[in-house]
Amino acid sequence: MNLVEDWKSLEDYSQFCRYGTYQIKDVVDGIEIRVLMGKFGYIKTFHDSKDQLLSRILAFCDTRGFIKVHGSIADELFFA
Repeated sequence: MNLVEDWKSLEDYSQFCRYGTYQIKDVVDGIEIRVLMGKFGYIKTFHDSKDQLLSRILAFCDTRGFIKVHGSIADELFFA
């Protein structure tokens, strides 16, 4: 996967993707959001939960019907 630094670039790229996923996590520095579309991903930590960019990203994910990921686990451990 390739990480993208600029959210706008990923928004523009989204027209070529049918599906996407995102994850929100509380971290030491604030709130971390991760968005994955195709081969591109975006990671950013926000110090303020009311940050306009964070709200924009969450609205985008909701509007596009992206799947919210709770966590991850290795495939071989899922049914272990």
